Amino acid sequence: MGPETVSMKIETVGDFPVAVIRFGKKMESMSSAVFNGGFSTTEAIVIIEVPKDYNCEAPEKDIRFVMDSLELPSDTIGFMTAAEIEYVLTSVETSYKGVDTSAIVTAGLSNQVIAGDELKDWAHKHEVSKKRATALKYAGTINVIGVSPVPLTDAAKVNAIIAMTEAKTAALNDLGYAETGTTSDAIAIVSPSGKDRETYAGTGLPLGISLARSVRSAVRKALIKRGDFPEDMTDDEKSVLKGMYV
Repeated sequence: MGPETVSMKIETVGDFPVAVIRFGKKMESMSSAVFNGGFSTTEAIVIIEVPKDYNCEAPEKDIRFVMDSLELPSDTIGFMTAAEIEYVLTSVETSYKGVDTSAIVTAGLSNQVIAGDELKDWAHKHEVSKKRATALKYAGTINVIGVSPVPLTDAAKVNAIIAMTEAKTAALNDLGYAETGTTSDAIAIVSPSGKDRETYAGTGLPLGISLARSVRSAVRKALIKRGDFPEDMTDDEKSVLKGMYV
C-alpha cells in the first residue's frame, strides 16, 4: 500500500470544519486519539476543528455527531484541534530507499512546552499565538498521522510512534523552538493488516527514516503556513526558513 491510496477532504458539519482521511481499505491503527484511540482497525480518520474556547466534558458526543452526519463507520478514529483545518491541514509523502510513507498533520502553537516542564506562561503564549495570526483562531495542538505501507507488529508500531514523535520535535527545533511539543498533541500510526509484518520501525531503518521525514516536513510546513515562529525571530530569519522548508 502506498501513500497514493490515502485521500483527504475537508467537510463542514454544523459549526465544525472536518478533515476526513480515508484509506480505501481497513487499516490497523495505534493512536492517542480522543475517540477510538488505542489499538483499533478503521477505514477513516477525522480531525474536527473546535472553537478556541472549546471545553466539553463529553467530546465523544460531538465526534459521533460528525461521524453520523458524514455517514462514516463506527470505527472511525476521531481527533480534535483548535487549529484552522482549512488553513493548516498538511500532507507530505516521502520515499526513502524504496519505502513510501505519508504523514497528515494539523499544527499550531500556543501551549508549547518542553516535556517534563510545567506550563507556567500559557497566557503569554496564547496572546503571542493570537498576534501571529490575527485573522485566525487560537491553535494549540499538533496532530500527527503517519501511514506505513507495510504491516507492523505491535512493537514496530511503538517504534514508529517514537520516530514520529522525535521528528515532530525536530521540526520545532528546525524553526528555532526549544520546546518539544504542546500539552495536547495527539498521534497515530496507521498500517495495513497482514501476516508478513515488519518488527522494527526505528530511526535507523528505512521505514522509520521515511516516516520521520514525512512527519518532520509536514509539521514544519503546517507551522510555517500559520506563521508560528519563535517570538524573537526576525523577518529575515523567517524568510530564510520559508525558503528552506516551503
